[in-house]
Amino acid sequence: MKKIIKKIKKQGYFEDDLGLEKSEINELENQLNSKIPDFFKEYLKNFGFNENVFWAIFNEEDEFVEQNELIQELGHTNFIAIGDEYAENLIVANIETQQLYLLEDDLLIDLKTTFEQMLHEAISTFDLPDFDALQNIETAFKVLLEHKTEITTALIDSLNALINEAEQNDDSLFSIIISAVPNNDYVVYGGSFNDFKSVIDTENIDYDHLWSINSAKYQQPINLNQTPSKAMDLLLLDILKDLKNEGYFEQQIENFSISIQSGDVNFFTEDTYDEALTKKNNLETKIKRFWESSYDRTRLLIEVL
Repeated sequence: MKKIIKKIKKQGYFEDDLGLEKSEINELENQLNSKIPDFFKEYLKNFGFNENVFWAIFNEEDEFVEQNELIQELGHTNFIAIGDEYAENLIVANIETQQLYLLEDDLLIDLKTTFEQMLHEAISTFDLPDFDALQNIETAFKVLLEHKTEITTALIDSLNALINEAEQNDDSLFSIIISAVPNNDYVVYGGSFNDFKSVIDTENIDYDHLWSINSAKYQQPINLNQTPSKAMDLLLLDILKDLKNEGYFEQQIENFSISIQSGDVNFFTEDTYDEALTKKNNLETKIKRFWESSYDRTRLLIEVL
């Protein structure tokens, strides 16, 4: 916490005397009739309930109390509500591990980060981006644009083969994911809609696995003759957006998901070029954009059914 405060002070975002006194934290615990974990006590001692750089955390004491009373009533006694997703789904932390979850439809969705990691992520936004690296990617992207026509043709050939394979199995696709593979090629993966329908009837669905290349029934190589790179990922995204706008995917199921695995993030056709270029695998990305969520993508498809 000291390192976090030091960096916030350096950027001029820290205000003294906003934190809660020990007696005020004790009063909160009395209201909740439960102990506040030490890691959140430390946060409250320094920041209290105030507008600050940590956008995901409650800035009103009454709301903090109300939502924590709610999750206790729901039986989530091993969690503390720390904030919300634009006043919708709650962000809760395991009181023992600090692991963060999104509480949506009474389901705990693992955000794959901890409370402390979230704080560090938030202040990392103060760091200037690596402009040289971004410029190199943009330069490479412009060079690849000269090959857009032949790359588009190769991608369409692979997509056609993927869709035809599913049709031959009396099946259809609910998603496509493009990903680079170890031999420096790209592969397009297709999720089986028949498999999807069978999985959602089971208990304890692994939503992340459902939307991963590891569970995709169909796959086709893409004959690109190009080395995988972020610039290439951006060009493939650009082509997929063109195909979507031109109606290529209209025959697929409603809420069909189209994405590209690029490093530790996923590019979606909903992303703009600039968003994809600077995209990070952080909490803000995960909960501000519903199509990033495996659970939300599943829910939208179930609505179609």
